[in-house]
Amino acid sequence: QAVTFHVGSKVVGYVDVSRYTLTVKENDQVIKTIPVSTGDSDHRTRKGTKVIMEKLRKVDMDAATTGVDSEDDDYYDLEDVEYAMRLTNSGEFLHAAPWSVASQGRANVSHGCTGMSTANARWLYEHMKKGDPVEYTGSPRAIEPGNGWTDWNISWDEWVRKSALK
Repeated sequence: QAVTFHVGSKVVGYVDVSRYTLTVKENDQVIKTIPVSTGDSDHRTRKGTKVIMEKLRKVDMDAATTGVDSEDDDYYDLEDVEYAMRLTNSGEFLHAAPWSVASQGRANVSHGCTGMSTANARWLYEHMKKGDPVEYTGSPRAIEPGNGWTDWNISWDEWVRKSALK
C-alpha cells in the first residue's frame, strides 16, 4: 500500500545568549532576527540543541512546578503566558514576555526561558513546528542529557558506540 506525505521546509532557530538574539532560518536563509532575553546570571539558559516539544497558545507558568517554594524570592506565578513552545523537561520555553521588552536585545533577565515581544512570539509560533530544532550558543551552562529531546547533542561517534548494531 502506498503512503503519501509532505515534508515541510527546514526551519531552525539560533539563539545567541550573549548577543540577545534569536535568528530564524528557513531552508538555510535568514527570515527573521528577533531581540530576546534569556536566563540571568542566577538562572542560565542552557546551551546546546533543543527541540520544540510542544506548543501552547497560552499556559500558566508556576515556579512551584520546578521545585521553587512560593516563599522563595525566585518564585513566580504567571497566568496566560502566550505563544509558549516547550524546549526542556525542566521548563525552558520560547514565549511572549511583554514584561521584559525593555531588556530584550540588551540584557538577560529571565529565569531561563527565552522571552520576546508578543508580536515576535506570535510570528515565531506561526513559523516553527513541533520537532523544529533551536540551537543555543553563548551560555556557559550545558543542556543535560535527557532534559528534553536531547539526542541532537550526541556526537555521531557516541551514537554509534551506543548502538546495538556495531
